[in-house]
Amino acid sequence: MNQSYISCRELYECSCPELDRLVDICLQFGAIGSRLTGAGWGGCTVSMVPTDKLNTFLKNVKTAYYQTDVQRLPLENNSLFATKPGRGALVFVEA
Repeated sequence: MNQSYISCRELYECSCPELDRLVDICLQFGAIGSRLTGAGWGGCTVSMVPTDKLNTFLKNVKTAYYQTDVQRLPLENNSLFATKPGRGALVFVEA
């Protein structure tokens, strides 16, 4: 994930200072990988965080990224959330 982010930022130039800052914050507070996703240029990030560090991670990212900027503050409740990976797509074949 980290190498993919660096590639997006340096080779494809599809990052922005806000995304760079958010990735740095996520890595600083316990993400083992973080990268931009979506359209870039102000899009969003996805981070892999160990379950036992999740609550602290979310709290610290809120404080370090959202609560330090008046324009970001209204976005924090809808923009920072946790999900778990699913099984992915399945194909059912009837016998």
